[in-house]
Amino acid sequence: MVALIDLLSILPSITNLNESFKLMKIFNMIKTLKIIRLLKAFRYSKSIMIISDVVKESKYPLYAVGTFSLGYILASALIMFNVEPESFDTFFDAIYWSTVSLTTVGYGDLYPVTTEGRCVAMISSIFGIALIALPSSIITAGYMKYINKRNEQKQQKQAKKRRRRFIHRNKRKIKRNLNSESTLYEWMEK
Repeated sequence: MVALIDLLSILPSITNLNESFKLMKIFNMIKTLKIIRLLKAFRYSKSIMIISDVVKESKYPLYAVGTFSLGYILASALIMFNVEPESFDTFFDAIYWSTVSLTTVGYGDLYPVTTEGRCVAMISSIFGIALIALPSSIITAGYMKYINKRNEQKQQKQAKKRRRRFIHRNKRKIKRNLNSESTLYEWMEK
């Protein structure tokens, strides 16, 4: 993946090297590929790498939320299309309204005019806000779990270092108090 990002980020620059790269002139038209260079910076950021790992780790709950969102959009659009036939000329208009309402943008170009349609819109908005909150809470919980696990590992490492330093400094005292070397080894590994 990293090599692909590197390739896509330098392709627009290759066309300037030689005239024989005329076929590559197509990439001059697609100057937006240069923005892919920003993706290279992500691999150097620890926080972005942690979030990337968290998203990979919690992909199944995020898939479930995405599937639920898609079903919600379609169901909401179908209900609205049947309740408000004069406001929504096509089913796609209803899907557009449902998507815009789910994301709480609400441009105002399409809106319900009947009381039933407004009731459906209110219920849809409330569920939309709750549905939008789900992915962020899943990612936040995974991020906190990752941070706590990392802190716990650091504490365990530090405790192990302290035990080894203590053993090294007090080896003679410990040997007198313990009966055998194996007991000392077992105690040190804890």
